[in-house]
Amino acid sequence: MASSATSSPSLEASGSAVPAQRDFSNEEDKTQEALTTFINLEDCKYASKYIGNAKSSDFMECDCYEEFEEGINHACDENSDCINRLTLIECVNGLCDTCGDNCQNQRFQKKEYADISVFKTKMKGYGVRANKDIEANDFIYEYKGEVIEEDEFRERLIDYDERGFKHFYFMMLQNAEFIDATIKGSLARFCNHSCNPNAYVNKWVVAGKLKMGIFAKRDIYKGEEITFDYNVDRYGATAQKCYCEEPNCIGFLGGKTQTDSASLLPQSYADALGVKVSVEKKWIREMKAKGLKIDKSNGTNINISFVESLSLAACESMDEVTKVMSVLLQIDDEYIGQKLLSRLFMITDESLLHQVIKFHGYRCFAKLLQFYANDIGLLGQILEFLDRLPKTTKNGITSSGIDKKINDLITRDNTLYNKGEELLEKWNSYETYNRISKKDINEISKKATDVRRIRLPPGWEIVHENGQPMYYNAQLQTKLRHPPSGSSKTFNSRTSSRDNLHGFHKKNSNFNKRHRLDDDAYEKIKMKRIENEMKALEKAKDEEKRLLKEKFELENQKKSELTKIIEFANKQKELEREQSIKEKEERAKRRVEKKQVSRSSHIEHKWNKFFASVVPNLLKKYENEHNISHEHTKHCSREIVKILTSKELKKDPSRAPDEEPTKEKRAKIRDFTTIYMDKFIQKYQDKKSTKHA
Repeated sequence: MASSATSSPSLEASGSAVPAQRDFSNEEDKTQEALTTFINLEDCKYASKYIGNAKSSDFMECDCYEEFEEGINHACDENSDCINRLTLIECVNGLCDTCGDNCQNQRFQKKEYADISVFKTKMKGYGVRANKDIEANDFIYEYKGEVIEEDEFRERLIDYDERGFKHFYFMMLQNAEFIDATIKGSLARFCNHSCNPNAYVNKWVVAGKLKMGIFAKRDIYKGEEITFDYNVDRYGATAQKCYCEEPNCIGFLGGKTQTDSASLLPQSYADALGVKVSVEKKWIREMKAKGLKIDKSNGTNINISFVESLSLAACESMDEVTKVMSVLLQIDDEYIGQKLLSRLFMITDESLLHQVIKFHGYRCFAKLLQFYANDIGLLGQILEFLDRLPKTTKNGITSSGIDKKINDLITRDNTLYNKGEELLEKWNSYETYNRISKKDINEISKKATDVRRIRLPPGWEIVHENGQPMYYNAQLQTKLRHPPSGSSKTFNSRTSSRDNLHGFHKKNSNFNKRHRLDDDAYEKIKMKRIENEMKALEKAKDEEKRLLKEKFELENQKKSELTKIIEFANKQKELEREQSIKEKEERAKRRVEKKQVSRSSHIEHKWNKFFASVVPNLLKKYENEHNISHEHTKHCSREIVKILTSKELKKDPSRAPDEEPTKEKRAKIRDFTTIYMDKFIQKYQDKKSTKHA
């Protein structure tokens, strides 16, 4: 079977290409049995509403348009140019205006999981297999669990270890936040590790929350076990033997072997930085050859030394821009963010700068201005880069709020005032247009040209002017009624009416070639068209005035209601804040109590060890002198240690013993041991005499 999506054969064409030893179709279905071992969650359970949130709370709206056929909306599908889908953001009903409800970019929300089941493996416990063929990059399942903060994560690691749990199901969601699927989770928890996995984990933004999804790394065939690499994504207490049986198997999960062999970066970071697997492997070999230790930094799964060794280049394709923007929109690591920004700062191709804007660029940089609020040098570079971006409409700037962020920045820091003021003045000269609405699209789609099917060259946008769609290029200060040269139609084979439309245009083109209009007739038609356009313009203006008047009246009616809503919302916010403080105080109290119990147990263990270093040696003579069995002396030794430890803890529960017993302490231990053993020997001999009598 091929190892990558690019070279793998078509699933339908190839049939079941999975080797017999990797085909688990005939293994008994253990799904129902596995479901009894944990609490199955419909959605992730959050410890509080303040965690699991995407760094940018503003909803990202795509530029797609709804496309219904047989009752199904095909907008934003796998083959579309949906900006949200490309940057790992799901569309949300009611928020994405033009793409309509129930588009194809809602796989987490609709729970569009692959057909999978649980089976029992020979060495790894439960595993997950594909019941049907799965194509490369298909969504398989969401990794669900309890979303907790780092303090709780550390406590649970210790707690589960003390309770004897053999398997841990933690996955990092973002910095200082984790998904724990140990007790509550989904079937995705049973996906095993492999050193050569067929799936990978990716982070998506879904209605403002971060979600972890498992996706097919390559074509996966019916009966194959679904696996991903735990090295980056899963956490446990101790090293465990790996049973993946792959040629490149590292032998263990966890411990030094895993650290040395693990990916040097999370996959999304590696893709955004343009790092190939071969580059990682070469660096690891070089480090080992020098005898240098390979380690992750600060528990972030990022090897700083490796990243510093990279020679980063400018993004050279739309795909590279997409990967960088996708990570920057969710960035929670300042160091990686700086490295990715350096790739953008080096871009010279204007078409790629247009793509930066297209992929939520202004919203992204509005967030980054706040993220790097204390790095004046980097903020200056960001302002310079924003100044280099091509001219566009003012709509994206206003809706993102980046102009307000810059205004706050230059008010706070005088060193950036000139750059910021120049940028704001430049943006202020940009034109504002109404975005073409879904209603307009539906009207226009009845005519010969359907704007939903037009892919525009970089720098061009579709805007709404006087009730009509216009093709606008802010850089060239050009407006056209028809698509600019270089545009392409994105028709596909789903709708046969498109082929009919193409035939209609071709037929009319041939007709015009055969029947040329004379100049006078052409002028009459032209004047009539201008007259109709002027009438339409006046009608549109009247309609706009009427709508504005209605809007003003409605706002006055709702003003008092809005005031009440704001007051209620403020009260609710205050109550929630108080509840949050109370919850944090209770968690802190529980942590203190737990630490006290843990310390007490730790001190008791030290005293036991302290006395155990002396007592057993004192009892050796009793075996020979009094003919006492070794088992009896061992029992006595344990009892003496236990009694002595108890006495010390009663004196002072918080005091730990010295590293070595002093001469005086040894004498006291010897005296107590002698008294104890004299009594024991007397009882032992009395019991022995009675037995013989």
